[in-house]
Amino acid sequence: MEELKSNSASDRGFNPVYASACSGDIDAQIKLGKMYRDGDGIEKDGNKAVEWLTKAANQGSTIAKFILGYMYKDGDSVPLNYSKAIEWFTLASEEGDLDSLVWLGLLHERGHGFPKDPSRAVEYYSIAAAKGDSYGQNNLGNSYRYGKGVPKDEKKAIEWLSKSAAQGNEIALMSLGEMCIEQGDYEKGKEYLRRAGEEGNERALEKLSKIEAVQEKHRIEDSVKKITCPFCGKQSVWKSKFCHGCTARITYEPIREYEWIGIGLGIIFAVVGIANDPNNIGRILFCSFIIWCLSIVLGKLFGKQRAMFSRV
Repeated sequence: MEELKSNSASDRGFNPVYASACSGDIDAQIKLGKMYRDGDGIEKDGNKAVEWLTKAANQGSTIAKFILGYMYKDGDSVPLNYSKAIEWFTLASEEGDLDSLVWLGLLHERGHGFPKDPSRAVEYYSIAAAKGDSYGQNNLGNSYRYGKGVPKDEKKAIEWLSKSAAQGNEIALMSLGEMCIEQGDYEKGKEYLRRAGEEGNERALEKLSKIEAVQEKHRIEDSVKKITCPFCGKQSVWKSKFCHGCTARITYEPIREYEWIGIGLGIIFAVVGIANDPNNIGRILFCSFIIWCLSIVLGKLFGKQRAMFSRV
């Protein structure tokens, strides 16, 4: 019990875990292996982590086999070794571990420990996906989305990604969001990205933020009145002094629609007034003049302007 004594000062919880692991308790062996892997309360030691996890694996623990595969494929506390990762993932997958199936597919897709083979990867994803694994469904959906190992098929991509997203898979939610945005459905796409962010996907939140910033920029730009240059066809912001495209000079003059309306009303008033009361021609003409003056005031206050372009 030398090891038991030497570690007793580092973590009070270590002693009972170690004692249970020594007695053959699988759960304690897995816990002890993870403690050594992570340096959790004891000094980090990859060799001891592998030792205790292997003991649990040899007693039939599928979880221990998956953890060993995961450690070796990442080089986590042990030298990176794809052959050993494949060995442990294969043993775990044969016992029904779907995560191991997905990782065997990923290793085939990336060419890590195997010749690169997306078609073989799809076989593993398909098995895991059919059994309801959300990561298998996500990877299969993205295989159809990009045409990796299978013919590109948007309908099947959405079908499998939707199944994965329904289980809260944040990667599938982000993929669906991206697909919706590519198709021009920004509101639905943003909703998927928002949900992915709620599941912890920071990249989805960053993408959502960028899309909303661009949309706001376009909204502001669209709300600004623009005029089109007859010389170059480029648009400039209203009240610009020069065209943004060809530097033609821009001046603005009133359209004077109110003044023409005032002149028309004044003439009509004068003709009708004189016809009905020819003795008050002066007063009638004065009123017509007032109508015309009011039209000028209205034109100044509410009249529209038009842009006039001229070569500099």
